[in-house]
Amino acid sequence: MPTSPTWDTPGAKFDSGLQWDSTANPNLQPNKKMSLTKAVIDYNEYRDSELGSLANIGHDTMTANAATFVNPPVTFATFLTQITAYSAAYEAKASRASADILAFNTARDTLEETLNAMGNFVNSLAKGDATIVSLSGLPNFVVDNTPNESPPEAPETIAIKHGVLPGTVLYRFKADRRPSGNEVQKCLGDPNKEADWQAAGLFRGGRVALSGLPPGQIVWFRARTMGLKGVMGAWSDPVQIRIL
Repeated sequence: MPTSPTWDTPGAKFDSGLQWDSTANPNLQPNKKMSLTKAVIDYNEYRDSELGSLANIGHDTMTANAATFVNPPVTFATFLTQITAYSAAYEAKASRASADILAFNTARDTLEETLNAMGNFVNSLAKGDATIVSLSGLPNFVVDNTPNESPPEAPETIAIKHGVLPGTVLYRFKADRRPSGNEVQKCLGDPNKEADWQAAGLFRGGRVALSGLPPGQIVWFRARTMGLKGVMGAWSDPVQIRIL
C-alpha cells in the first residue's frame, strides 16, 4: 500500500492549486497610523468667562462617572470648592480693586493647576481611548501618534487688550500645537527692523499676561511656537497696542 508523501519526501512537489485562506499573523501586517484622544491639560488660552463653566462640566461629568475615575489627584469636593471660589472671584474683580484682581488671579492659577492635574490623570488612565476621555467631560482633542517634527505654523492672534492694572497687556493667540510652548517678543521701535525686537519671555499656551510696559507708548508684539527637537515655527503677524 503506497504511503502518503511527506513534506521532505524526495521528489515531492508543491501543489500550486492551494489557496491562501486570507488569515495572517497580525504582527506581520503593516503598521497603521492610530489617532489618540487626549484631554486638554493646558488652559492658558481659555477666557476667564469660559474657565469656570468648562471646569464645572468636567467636575459634574467625572463625578457622575466616579467608578471610572477612582482616586483622582484632587478630590471632587476640593475641585468643586475651587470652582465656586473662582466664580465668586470672577464676579468680584469687576470692582477693579487691586485686592480683588489679585484674588482672582490666584483663584485662576489654582483652578488651572487642578484642571492640568485632572487632564493628566485622565490621559494616564485612558491611554488615548476616546470613550474614557469623553467620560471625563474635559475638553479634548485628537492627535496622530506619529511625531510631528515639522516647524509649527505661525500662531493666529485672537486678541490684544489692556490689562486691569497700568502698564499691563493681555496677549492671546492660538498656537499650532497643543499643548504648546511659545516665545513672545515685543518691539518699542520699528517692527520692520529685527534689531528692534526684544525678548518678552517663554510661555506655556497662548494666554500671555505682560507687565512693566511703558505707559503712553505703542508696543508691538509677536509670537512663535516651539516644535520638536528645538525646531522653531514662523512668527505671527505683529500686533500693536498703546499702553495705558
